[in-house]
Amino acid sequence: MNCIIIEDDKNTAAVLKTIVNDHFKNIKITGNASSIKDGVALLHKENPDFIFLDVNLDDGDGFEILQSFPNPNFKIIFITSYSTYAVEAFKFSALDFVLKPFSPTEIVNAIHKVIAAQNKANYLEKLTTLYHNHISSDKKIILSNSDDIHIIPIESIVYATSDNSYTTFFTNDNEKILVSKSLKSFEEKLTPHLFLRVHQKFLINLKYIKRYHKKSDEIVLQNTISLPVAKSKKEVLLNFIKTL
Repeated sequence: MNCIIIEDDKNTAAVLKTIVNDHFKNIKITGNASSIKDGVALLHKENPDFIFLDVNLDDGDGFEILQSFPNPNFKIIFITSYSTYAVEAFKFSALDFVLKPFSPTEIVNAIHKVIAAQNKANYLEKLTTLYHNHISSDKKIILSNSDDIHIIPIESIVYATSDNSYTTFFTNDNEKILVSKSLKSFEEKLTPHLFLRVHQKFLINLKYIKRYHKKSDEIVLQNTISLPVAKSKKEVLLNFIKTL
């Protein structure tokens, strides 16, 4: 396999090269670029199997390189300094990234994931979602199962329900999507976007609240969906309702 590094920090680029050379005898680094312009030119010249791409380059946003390759035939290992916005975009796209400062193990694991990457269509959909989330305030999320890869706006999710290690999502257009991940994993991603775990089994989009039954401790959402509210979540929910 061939690889190139697009990174404007010389020390980081040198560390990446050392890690690759030390752990992967079948991977050859064929070039290094430090800017968007040079990175695009190098990609056209070398046609690598995968690249290391710094998200924050001196001359702009590393994602701009994707504009020159709307259907890339190479995989990408994104390298980024901590940024809540960037990290959020990666989480919703279901694509991996490596945070600076990184360890050799993190880079090695990322390369193994690239080697084991599934079909190109799957990867391109995730990459498209990542780019959309990076440049747009209208966030989308990848929901994958054995049959399909669903790319949906998070604001279209009305609620999600847990069944052990499975989660079912219900959208405002009556779509039902089952995925083999825990509700907790989605709770962490969606809570910053006005989602609340009102019960052990239910995560709701607070934008779709229609009313709250005080006596029965039930919340009513769009389409008269009625869900129980746990006692431990009642105060948080009521405090939110008071702000409306």
